[in-house]
Amino acid sequence: GSSVQAAASQVLMAANDNSPPGASRAEKLSRRRHPFQGRSVAIVNDLTVDEQWYLYHKTRSLKEAVRTGADLDEFRLRNTESAVYTIFMEDSTRTKESFRNAAEFHGMKVNVFDAKTSSFSKNETITDTIKMLCGYSTGQSLFVIRSKVEGVCRWLEESIADYCADRGFPRASFINAGDGRHEHPSQEFLDEFSFLEHKGWDAGSIHLALLGDLFHGRTVHSKVDGLRIYRKVQVDLIAPSELALPKMYEDRMIQRGYVVRKFASIDEYLEQEKVATIWYFTRLQLERMGDKVKDKQMDLRRCVSMRRDLVDKLPPNTKFFHPLPRDSRFPTLPFFLDNTKFNGWDQQSQNGYFTRIVLLGMLGGHFGADFQQSALSEDGKPTSPLLSAFSPEYSAMQKSGGLESPLDLDLGFKPSALLTSGDFIVEKKHSPSNKVAEKSSKEVGLMPISNGIVIENLAAGQSIEQVWNLMYMVRSILDLHSVGGQGVRLSEEFPGKGSGFIAVPDVDINDWDRQPLKRLAAMAPGSTLRVVKEGLVDREFSLQVPPRVYNFKDITCKNTACVSHPQNLQHEVMPFFTRTRGSEADGPDAVAFACKYCETQHSFWEIWNYKGYKPQDYTL
Repeated sequence: GSSVQAAASQVLMAANDNSPPGASRAEKLSRRRHPFQGRSVAIVNDLTVDEQWYLYHKTRSLKEAVRTGADLDEFRLRNTESAVYTIFMEDSTRTKESFRNAAEFHGMKVNVFDAKTSSFSKNETITDTIKMLCGYSTGQSLFVIRSKVEGVCRWLEESIADYCADRGFPRASFINAGDGRHEHPSQEFLDEFSFLEHKGWDAGSIHLALLGDLFHGRTVHSKVDGLRIYRKVQVDLIAPSELALPKMYEDRMIQRGYVVRKFASIDEYLEQEKVATIWYFTRLQLERMGDKVKDKQMDLRRCVSMRRDLVDKLPPNTKFFHPLPRDSRFPTLPFFLDNTKFNGWDQQSQNGYFTRIVLLGMLGGHFGADFQQSALSEDGKPTSPLLSAFSPEYSAMQKSGGLESPLDLDLGFKPSALLTSGDFIVEKKHSPSNKVAEKSSKEVGLMPISNGIVIENLAAGQSIEQVWNLMYMVRSILDLHSVGGQGVRLSEEFPGKGSGFIAVPDVDINDWDRQPLKRLAAMAPGSTLRVVKEGLVDREFSLQVPPRVYNFKDITCKNTACVSHPQNLQHEVMPFFTRTRGSEADGPDAVAFACKYCETQHSFWEIWNYKGYKPQDYTL
């Protein structure tokens, strides 16, 4: 236990070491203690609520210094060996230019990377490109990346960290400047800063109306977590069904405790009394929806566009915000509003420059010495997915036998897979003197086995066809073809339903590593695994849904925009899913699997590529 913790501590310290080769021990310790340097911001939650507040207060101080004409040197990084690369694979004006100018404010090297004329046109993976660029500066490299491919920064954060460490480079930082429909965290930071300014820095509550294309709008999706800085949150979603917020994000808002209301149009919204004073408009991205909305696009635009006849219905002190750009042909915020008291978007846009100065200063190691660093966020979880192996959850797994050791951790022994799989396999305790004969095989018409394993209750409660499909899936993926026997136990209570049974003789479960055990639990949660020795049930285990599913050739994120999806040709990226809460509509114990990179939620069966079953017919 203590040796594992010591090794884990060493790995964590190494991961946070951004010191240059040859640095003194004192300098290394100083850099290791820095709360922000070398970290990445792929999603809003990569900064805890306390850390977001730190960003907002630093930005407030910077703006005040500018307003009063004070000396700005204390806000400047002034490291000419630190390099900022702006890599934009989608068009941008405000995000790209504000980051470029923010980097120049700090005196950093600024590299405006031209994706259209780069090796991307020769089908180079983004991983290979970033590896090369990390070596072109003796200081830290910070990458600001916009991409149609979702989850790029999360992947680069983990893959390039090892690359930099192996070569003695300072650890690189990655900032997501918008990835597909996923998130746009730095936009969210400037939005929340703008809201706070408007509210006089009152974080007690916020009532916010979100309008426009809520389906494609990544700035809206980032608000699910960005609004956590307020103690009470009410969100009014204003969009017709074709542009509605994806259910995944709405569910997460509800899970956060937000009050969520939905309206199909501004007209409908203004017919009721509780109207928000902060309105956040977004551009309609109808070009992403094709011909299916072509005939009704004007009706859709009218539903979420402000009009002159609606202005008198607005409550006092109403302010409009917009991430911009506006579509000059069909602006949701018409130009007649530009010089009115409703205009909050011009100041909001300028705030992007100031918040990004502070964000680059944090990740570049300039800001943070006065931050009261806490290793854990307000919910008790690590501030970054890269730290998840060293969380309290990790310690609990270690105590329960469910330790999944980092690959580079030498424990000095190889523990049994059954002992290291407590996070998805639970042993049923029974006295050695009360061992019973293995008789399940006989019940389904098979010869009882003397030694081996028996898997029972497969797909319990499903149709007979579904049970057989799952059993063949288990055999196929575990490579148990033509070994042992299988059968179906019919349900007496529910005609046409049953559960599966597989018996595999002469298999020593102690020879398995975690991977096949995890694969079995991932495919057949709720099943029972029995170890048979000399005709008696020696040990019995209950299989549960694993907390993480990865390193399987048979899984794929079904989001075609995900960096891990095969069609995006990022061959180094393997699918990785994390168990999470399912939709409230599916019950309090519903389980879903979120992609590590793009966060798309899947049902259990959706992550598998196996073709011998019909996913829509299964329940979990």
